[in-house]
Amino acid sequence: MTRNHAIPAEDVLRAFAMDFEPGAGVLQRYLAKYPEYAIALVDLSRELSREIDDDDPPSAAEVALVSSRMERLRESSVSLEALQAAPAKTFTQAFDALALPLQVGLAFRERRIDVTTLPRRMASTVAEALKTSTETLLSYLTLPPMVSAVRAKKSTVKPTAPEKVSFETVLRDAGLDEHQISNLLREE
Repeated sequence: MTRNHAIPAEDVLRAFAMDFEPGAGVLQRYLAKYPEYAIALVDLSRELSREIDDDDPPSAAEVALVSSRMERLRESSVSLEALQAAPAKTFTQAFDALALPLQVGLAFRERRIDVTTLPRRMASTVAEALKTSTETLLSYLTLPPMVSAVRAKKSTVKPTAPEKVSFETVLRDAGLDEHQISNLLREE
């Protein structure tokens, strides 16, 4: 049994949809190659095999569903590369919306937070504010920390190499009280 964990489910499903021909054995080939995505492949196969009457216009519910999904797709299209190139303003606006101090936003932007100390719930909340996926945010945070070139240039002392610190340390350094910190560190 071959396992291809390196290939995300979305990529496999996209390729399957492009290759799909009813009755051509494409489903069996993909099921053999990607057994971990069997349920999603079968569901997609059923959807692609469904007969649609092209003469009937889509219902209002179908149009609304497609519109909402397209809007969600447009809104959450920030990739890892886009997040790396994002200006500081992107992070400050996101953290303003979350009512968190600027220092916390800078720690995220500069990737100074140790991802193992970041609660999943908080990662999800921050990712949503940055209009990206939780996985993309976590991938971004696992990259080496960086120092803002502007801040290093304005410094009167020689900047040191940045280090990863715990999320709790970032919150404490930003001046949050114990109650706020415990709320942000909750895993619920």
